[in-house]
Amino acid sequence: MSKPKAARHLALVAIAAGALAMGAHQANADGWRPGEPGRWVPGTPMTDSQLVSDWSGFYIGGKLGGMWSDIGWSENFSEFNAGSGAKFTPSSFAGGVFGGGNLQMGNWVFGLEASFLGTGLNQTVSPVVSTDTFSTQINWLLFVEPRLGFAWDRYMVFVKGGWVGGDAKFSASGPNGGGGTATFSKTDFVDGWTLGGGLEYAWHPSFIVGVDYQYIDLNLSTAASCDLCLIGIPIGQPAAISGNAEISQIMLRASYLFRPEDGY
Repeated sequence: MSKPKAARHLALVAIAAGALAMGAHQANADGWRPGEPGRWVPGTPMTDSQLVSDWSGFYIGGKLGGMWSDIGWSENFSEFNAGSGAKFTPSSFAGGVFGGGNLQMGNWVFGLEASFLGTGLNQTVSPVVSTDTFSTQINWLLFVEPRLGFAWDRYMVFVKGGWVGGDAKFSASGPNGGGGTATFSKTDFVDGWTLGGGLEYAWHPSFIVGVDYQYIDLNLSTAASCDLCLIGIPIGQPAAISGNAEISQIMLRASYLFRPEDGY
């Protein structure tokens, strides 16, 4: 198992274990029982006596954390020969903003979230000889994700997943047959899918803090497709780049919830 995949599994296990442990502790502490009347009513504000959080409303916030990746791509030009392609494992700090909306129905919270992250997933490698260099840059990502949460007391554990996209730059350079230098550079919008989850805590009725984990899969293939080229039928145009990026991230998040009773 690769390091990114192993770390991803460990992160998910840690988040799930933490959420279950806190839920069990809180349930025992306040004597809550599923279906208890008057405890989970949408629109009910959180009070110290009720120990009930209402997660309904719109929210905005920011997040900060780290990301690591496993990236591989090959260019379809004869000037460069990297065998099976170039491999990259960049990691970086990342941060950005997010916003969305929640609708609580009983313990369940349904929502939609959009976010923007600035990243620093940049790396240069020389997979065959030192004179041939290959570079990857992914500097920002945009997410649109439906979200499903389960709330109890001041806590909510959630899963989310959806679409992700961003700009990626690919470049290569090396000596050509005439004694000069051949260069290639391509910047393109790439997209894919994401899946993750996390835990949030209502530190105050409107101030939410939490942590989340996400797995991201980006399709790096650019330009038109040439599906039959592999069997020798050149119908279409080969992609300038063929590859894939697997990215994992863990983020601390903080947000402000505009609740219905705030009169927005």
